[in-house]
Amino acid sequence: MELVGDFPIKDKVVAVTGGGSGICAAFVKRCADLGAKGVVNGDLRMTPDAEKLLKDSPNVVFQKTDATNWADLQNLITVAKEKFGSTPDIYVAGAGIFEPPKVSSFWHDPEQDNRYRTVEINLNHPLKFTRMAMRALVSEDRKGVVLPIASVGGIAGTYHCPLYIATKHGIIGFVKSMKLAEKYEGVKIVTVCPGAVDSGLWDKDKREQVNFSAMESLKPDDIARVMIDLVQEGKYVGGTCMEVMPRDGPKTRVIPEWNIDPPKGGSTSLVDGTNEIPPAFREAKRVMDAERGTAKK
Repeated sequence: MELVGDFPIKDKVVAVTGGGSGICAAFVKRCADLGAKGVVNGDLRMTPDAEKLLKDSPNVVFQKTDATNWADLQNLITVAKEKFGSTPDIYVAGAGIFEPPKVSSFWHDPEQDNRYRTVEINLNHPLKFTRMAMRALVSEDRKGVVLPIASVGGIAGTYHCPLYIATKHGIIGFVKSMKLAEKYEGVKIVTVCPGAVDSGLWDKDKREQVNFSAMESLKPDDIARVMIDLVQEGKYVGGTCMEVMPRDGPKTRVIPEWNIDPPKGGSTSLVDGTNEIPPAFREAKRVMDAERGTAKK
């Protein structure tokens, strides 16, 4: 089968998870501005800016979606057919969480129901949504693009949020593994790997934990613009993992298959060289000390 090649968003149908805020909300707006035939925006809730886009753009519809519920994911495809007369051409799996302590955290470990919600949302949902996308496209013998969102954390590691990091490693490994889906099935699967993005993913506690205000960071639309390029431009073939860092930028780099150099820009390094325990890691240490019974009174 021929490669997908250039794939303009104009007149295409798009399905997005996590489009209620942040990176994916910016991506939805760009799709609307580029003349997408329709965008199904799946999330649990919407920010005011995302709500405004719904009012201003008749080709964007909101569908309440729990990313851990596979029936909800399949329903995005159904809604696209009902609203826009076609299964989606483009699928973006962007819903994600950043190990909130009371919801899903390796260190605080609040979950007792045989699963980590961070893994369900950040990894299992993109895998399943990709499979649904491939089934929908191949059954109609159509080409398409799938883009789950990863992170530069997926090419490194950090002690304070290992579940999040593990899921992003998983996305990168999955996308690289699916390189041949474009050649064999006509479905291009790519990912974007941002550095720190100033979005709602960083709640107050996380911002304080890593001293976010002192870090170089990106804006959601910086990443959305790169995502648009990954979807539309044929030079970005299946398996492409695109790093986006804030220095000189934003600055992009296609992550090579092997022997990658560290990202440049400072927003991934949490070790300042002056503390035995870096500030971002102190919460993990506090939890472990409490479990060991050595926490300071």
